[in-house]
Amino acid sequence: MSDELLALGEIVAGTDWAQASQPQQCAVDQGIRASLLCALLGVEREQAVWPYRPRAADPGVFPGDTAALLGGLFAPFDGIGYLATLAGAADLDPMDPGPSHTVLPATLAACVARKAICGEAAGGACDDGDLGAGVLAGIEAGWRVRRAITGARPGLGFHSPGVFGTLAAAAAAARVLRLDAARCGDAMAIALTRASGLAVNSAASMIGMTHFGWGTLHGLEAALLAAHGWSASPDVQRALSTLFGEGNASLDRIVGGDTSLAAATNLVFKHYPCNIYANLLVQMLEQVNDSPLERIHIRMPWIPHLDCPAPRDVRQARNSVQAVAAVAGAGDTSYAAFSGPPGPWQPAQGVRRLLANIELEMDRNAPTQLNQAVLAVRAWRGNRLVLDAQGAMRDLKGWGSEHARRLMHGSDPHGGVDALYAGSYLSGYAHVKARSLATG
Repeated sequence: MSDELLALGEIVAGTDWAQASQPQQCAVDQGIRASLLCALLGVEREQAVWPYRPRAADPGVFPGDTAALLGGLFAPFDGIGYLATLAGAADLDPMDPGPSHTVLPATLAACVARKAICGEAAGGACDDGDLGAGVLAGIEAGWRVRRAITGARPGLGFHSPGVFGTLAAAAAAARVLRLDAARCGDAMAIALTRASGLAVNSAASMIGMTHFGWGTLHGLEAALLAAHGWSASPDVQRALSTLFGEGNASLDRIVGGDTSLAAATNLVFKHYPCNIYANLLVQMLEQVNDSPLERIHIRMPWIPHLDCPAPRDVRQARNSVQAVAAVAGAGDTSYAAFSGPPGPWQPAQGVRRLLANIELEMDRNAPTQLNQAVLAVRAWRGNRLVLDAQGAMRDLKGWGSEHARRLMHGSDPHGGVDALYAGSYLSGYAHVKARSLATG
């Protein structure tokens, strides 16, 4: 076992919910419930992203159609890959400051791991404590390995849910399964050999959503294998160099003698179903969008895949700074405003008109880490400048049931917000599973 993975395994195994600070517990609680809301929105509104229902395979029997075969891909482990794929498509999952998608994979892996050892009887306050500890540990592990990468930018290399999300899921499940430090290290080593998902196929594509599915499924698999004595090469330097290139990883940033938990209190929360950087843009534009805007200028860090002035579909529109600015500038920021049917994106007339008047400037020298990145926006109505603002990504803090209801915009006939925010984590997960079966 490498020193880095063993030290990280000790952090994971030693994470104690009762010892977590109130800000840490609050951030993780908000992150878990937001992740479950992602899963609920995914199964209720985003099934077109992965239309193949999970179904258990009958050994030796082929179902007669290829769609059914694809449905079997994400059937294992309580259909966790299916849920994670659709949850990722909701575009509301919180992120660590890396930036990387770690909270959603950690949440779903922790829920299924807890069910694996407690069955359907799980769901009380004790389970919430174990799940909270698992997600807290998972976020920390994924973020620490992410911060070791010194030469990567969003959109380059590998998509974070398939790498750091896999690590977070493995660590979260390992903590819930109460593995010792060495086994937790083994789980993360196995997760590294499962890492995948090119960033060129990121959240702007349907295939990119499966990175959430595979990352979460393989992270849980890694923890279960480690629990049964499996291991993988602990050579973290070689693993990260393979993924991100020689010279782009600094292992002393994984632990380096600092064992305090810092990731949770630095989480950045999406408030709207679009790219995390575009979220801050929407928040600033909401100050003045009580009537339609006519021109918007944006300055932000260089993240080239977000420069997409003519998105072809909803997935691209949610990851286009220009499209998101046009939607927000036209005045509606509900979940439905960022959604639409499969096929070509069909913006409303006001959105289409404003889209032609969005100016985007990207700064190659500006930092992209979410605890450092800033955006600036100016907006006009006619010839009058009505907004000249700058905001920091780190100021996108967590939210609760009130904002969840606002996102639903009055469309929550099955009581999803109450189910996710008024009860235990596992009762919320059970509601998501029930809705998944009901919508099939």
